[in-house]
Amino acid sequence: MKVKATESILRIKSPTKKQFSETAKQYQPFIIEDVAKKWDAYKHWSNDYLINKCGNNLVPVRFFKQNFWNDYNNFAYERSYEPHKEIRLEDYINNDRSLVCYLNEAVFEEYFPEIVGDVNYPEYFNRETFVRLWFGLASKNFSSSSSLHFDAEHNIFAQIRGRKRIILYPPIDYLSFYPPLEDASGALYGSKVNPDSVDLELFPKFPWQEKIEFVLQPGEILYIPPFWWHHLTAVDDNISLSFWYNVKIEDFFWQKKMLSVFFHTAPHYLYHLISAGNFRDLKFFKMMFGGDRGK
Repeated sequence: MKVKATESILRIKSPTKKQFSETAKQYQPFIIEDVAKKWDAYKHWSNDYLINKCGNNLVPVRFFKQNFWNDYNNFAYERSYEPHKEIRLEDYINNDRSLVCYLNEAVFEEYFPEIVGDVNYPEYFNRETFVRLWFGLASKNFSSSSSLHFDAEHNIFAQIRGRKRIILYPPIDYLSFYPPLEDASGALYGSKVNPDSVDLELFPKFPWQEKIEFVLQPGEILYIPPFWWHHLTAVDDNISLSFWYNVKIEDFFWQKKMLSVFFHTAPHYLYHLISAGNFRDLKFFKMMFGGDRGK
């Protein structure tokens, strides 16, 4: 099983559904241009607009301890994450930046019903989508970031406002990303490695040379195939939308390389869950074959 990264990210303009499918079947990420720029969200989502439309809405914000991302014993284990706290959107936008926090994975239709109509949902997949909103902050003290992880779904990631630095790695070998398999609270879709500070003595097999790194600009859409590892960091205050689509059986015949990746990853996942008695996370397999990520 071998999936290689291209040397640079492919870009296509306003693809038809057929053109999207032909490109995506190569099982490589790519950027879609000239689509999201036509959305009202791209044109109107300033802070003032959002406060006017939904400033009093309670939104889920995750607060982090200082230096949280400097130690994998924090970010690689689910037990280390504090639950989201709901605060007013206006308070989040106007915070004094002394807070280390991130409005992430907010269910779009639930938390922002007033502005759903500002977005034209992509129609590249004939299936339901689960949409999450990410509102990241960037300052000299803290930039919103994610751990290195993969999604088990197709991810159409639309950058609405501001910029994000993105690092992608192909799913070469699951274990070379050092997932936290030794602990029941390990995020099995995550890595112990921080791509911004790779310790090759501690993680000698990490495929650091395989990365694709770029800055996603406002109005651009990134397609991330299932199981591709990614790490995202705010360059500016920014807003993004993730459109997740569950994998169907037929996708393994369309994106043929994904089948070998799945069969390589699944046994490690399954063995860990059974040995840890963590059967609730068998939802990974349900999700892969038509389950609902949102439930």
